[in-house]
Amino acid sequence: MVMALIAIATAIGIRPMGHALDRAAVDEGAERYGAVHETARAFAIARGRQSRVELDSALRQATISLRRTSSQWDTMEVRALGGAAFTASRIIVTFSPMGIGYGASNTSIVFSAGMAAETLTVSRTGRLKRN
Repeated sequence: MVMALIAIATAIGIRPMGHALDRAAVDEGAERYGAVHETARAFAIARGRQSRVELDSALRQATISLRRTSSQWDTMEVRALGGAAFTASRIIVTFSPMGIGYGASNTSIVFSAGMAAETLTVSRTGRLKRN
């Protein structure tokens, strides 16, 4: 009888726990990307050069780089974006030396895990919005 009650309680609790873990993974990814985004903007402003964030969905990471020459970029940081999977409409977001979006830098990034998902939108001006 005790074993049956434990089994029922476990079955009831596992599903909500899974949803909570998925939501936490998605939130973590969105927060980490937000920090990367702000760091890249700060690098552009502080160094007076273009910076960019390049997303790698296979490795679930973001690389922050500063422009050295017209065709070369120096990698400043590589940061993991957590356990949630993500897709992006553009994998590179570039900032001007003033910290605003440069060129075609508008993108949507969707973090997902299980049934949880969150979309981040980077405007053409380089502003980040969580939807």
